[in-house]
Parts: sequence; structure tokens; C-alpha cells
Amino acid sequence: MFYELMFTSFKGIMEVFTIGILGYIIIAGLGKGTAYLDFLSKLLVRITLPCLVFSGLVSNFEPGKIDLWWAFPLLAVTINVAGTLAAGSYVMMDKTVKNRGEFMALVAFQNGTFLPLAFGQVFFGPDKLPHFLNLIFLYNLLQIPTFFTLAVWLVNINTGLRQSLKSLANPPNIATITGLIFALTGTGNIVPESIVRSMAKIGSMSATLATFFIGGVVVTNLMKAKPESWSEPIKASIFKSLIFPVLGCLIVYIIRPPEYIALFIVLQSSMPSAVMIALIIPKNEAKQKMVAASIVLSSLVSILTIPVFMGIYGWLYW
Repeated sequence: MFYELMFTSFKGIMEVFTIGILGYIIIAGLGKGTAYLDFLSKLLVRITLPCLVFSGLVSNFEPGKIDLWWAFPLLAVTINVAGTLAAGSYVMMDKTVKNRGEFMALVAFQNGTFLPLAFGQVFFGPDKLPHFLNLIFLYNLLQIPTFFTLAVWLVNINTGLRQSLKSLANPPNIATITGLIFALTGTGNIVPESIVRSMAKIGSMSATLATFFIGGVVVTNLMKAKPESWSEPIKASIFKSLIFPVLGCLIVYIIRPPEYIALFIVLQSSMPSAVMIALIIPKNEAKQKMVAASIVLSSLVSILTIPVFMGIYGWLYW
């Protein structure tokens, strides 16, 4: 089972990167590739992702039908906070790390939404896939607002308080808070069905757009990944792609949580650094090059490391 799941994981991640690179080629062929990536990022963050979150909360959030449903959103926060604390402890000891906020964000936050969505279609058949998708949705109840809160704060840690607070009032956070109010108060039915259905259709484009965007960001960053020093990107990638998933597998091996919780611990801890970090960093050339190099390295390394760690999960549970 170790080798079977390892091969399946490798197949899944290669599919994602192949589609992403194809997306970049299409975008680059249109000319002004960076401008189109900027358009894609705004489309994702300001429109499709908020629509996906809000429509899902209003129409599909039924926690009573899922065992331990509350554990999945809390798990997202736990993984992100643990990554922040681990990276924060490291940068306090290593004075050579100059971009501390960016370093912590790269370690703490992963591609926890769209890469797992692609994996799910490879791992699970039509009978189990809907359940897995519901768990992805639950995980992202707090994953998305945590990213657009904690990660935004980390990369803007040296900016003024007013600007930092302003950056937190973004569409994904607003969509999550609004959707939760409707869902938890049982008033989602007051939102016209036609609006929810339209938002769901718009939100359904998020996975494809994000896959195109991931490929575009990785390939674009590959071209401009020329940091002043490769030390920080290498250290961040080692943390993200090796140390963190090893800790995740160790925790799963020791405490043996329920199968799906174990799956999310291993899967999420082994994902590469979130490409969305490239969207929220300040317009500083040195910082942008450091983040670009880190995203490229962790993404390339994850092609080999994710199948290994998912194989370990399969050995433990399947």
C-alpha cells in the first residue's frame, strides 16, 4: 500500500503541475503574462473564492452530518499557528534571516485548498469523494480567514497598525464571516436561491483558475527567482517540505487519530508553501525575489516529498 499510494500521489501532483504549466503557456502566449497573472489573482481573491466560500456556507454547511466536524477547521488553525511558532522560534535564533515575516508565512501556510482538491479526485472514488470535499470545505472555514489574517499580518509586520488592520478587511474574510452568520443562525434560506446558485457557479471556477495560477506563479517565479542569497529560500523549503511533514507523520504515528483527521494532518503538513503569499507581500523587490525562490523550491521539492509522506500515511491506515 505504501508504494501504491505513493505512486497515486505522484500522479496527482504531476497532473496539477501539468495543468498549471499549460495555463502559464496559454497566459504567456497572450503576451504580458505578469499582467494576466495579476488579473487572475484579483479574480480569485476578490470574486471566485469569496463566492465559493459564501455559497458553500449558506447552502452546504450541515455540521450535524459529519463526525468531529469541528476538528477540521481547528486543525487548519493549529497547523498554521504551529508553523508560525516553529518558524518564529527559528528566526529568533538565526539572525541571518532578514525577511522574518515572509519566512514565517512561507513555513506556516501551504497550498491547502486547491492541491488537495486535485488529490481527492485521484485518491477517492465517486462514493467517498463528496465526503472528502465536505471535509476540505470544513478545513477551509478557518484556513482561508487565517491566511488572510495571520499571513497578511506577518508579511506586513513592519507596516503601520492602521495599514495592517485595513489589509485584514478583504473579500475572503468578509465572505467567511457573513456566510457563517447565515449558517449558524439558520437564516441561510433568506438568501435568494438564484443568488446562491449563481455564486456557486462562479465559485466553481476557483479550482481551475487556481491551478492555472499556481502554474503561472511557479513558472514566473522560476524566471525571477534571483534572491540576494539562496540561504533563506533553502531554509524555508527544508522547513516546509521536510521538517514539517516529518513532524506531522510522527504525530499521526504516536496518537493514531481517526483516519480522515490523520489524512489531513499528513496531507496539509506536506503541501508546498502557499503561492497566494506572492499576492500579499509588500512591493519590495528583495522580498518578492526571496518569496518567489521559496515558492519555486518548495513546489519542486514537493513533487518528490508528497508521494513519500502520503505513502507513509497509506502504510499506517490503508
